[in-house]
Amino acid sequence: MGNSPRRRVVFSADALRSNLHALIGAEGSKLVVDLRCDAYGFGASWVREQSEIAGVSDFLIDDNTLIPPPPTTALLFGLTSGSPVGVVHGEIVALKQIGPGDAVSYGYTWTATRDTRLALVALGFADGVPRSGSNGGRVRINDVSVPIVGRIAMDQLVVDVTDAEVDIGDEVLLWSNRNDIDSWTSADGPDPLSLIARLTWRVEREWISA
Repeated sequence: MGNSPRRRVVFSADALRSNLHALIGAEGSKLVVDLRCDAYGFGASWVREQSEIAGVSDFLIDDNTLIPPPPTTALLFGLTSGSPVGVVHGEIVALKQIGPGDAVSYGYTWTATRDTRLALVALGFADGVPRSGSNGGRVRINDVSVPIVGRIAMDQLVVDVTDAEVDIGDEVLLWSNRNDIDSWTSADGPDPLSLIARLTWRVEREWISA
């Protein structure tokens, strides 16, 4: 049985293959696929299998500790361009209406300036969601990008859904869209390669190979 509420990351072979083909077209036989640190959380055996099917034969493994990640690594996983390969799926567990002047989450670092509808999402820093996404990171609900407001807590985060049609039980996607990824990694955000790698055991993994 899956997690309830939903906490899972889904890896898409279609997205990985699309990025591989683009990189092979640009790099040719020079392309090296970095499999270290379990391919940065994407699953080294799965990434290697898909890469070999695409015609890649050169890999970095954990023994190659002194070589920095090639610039193509973030591209391969769709973290700085291309199609995002790993998408985190969460769930709305509560909705709440607040008014102007009401503050949100620990330390009250965000205050509403209008009548605002909030959604509570069952994902937090205990799942590996970086707290640097507080008051700035964006998630996607029903194909609408919405902002995180307030500090990300251990088990949950809060998003402003005033301008979106949502309901309890709706799916919430993290890092499914290029602009949303940038909102987490720009300025003082984490290295893009750490986003999936830092996810904890509480987040189920699912690899979609077809």
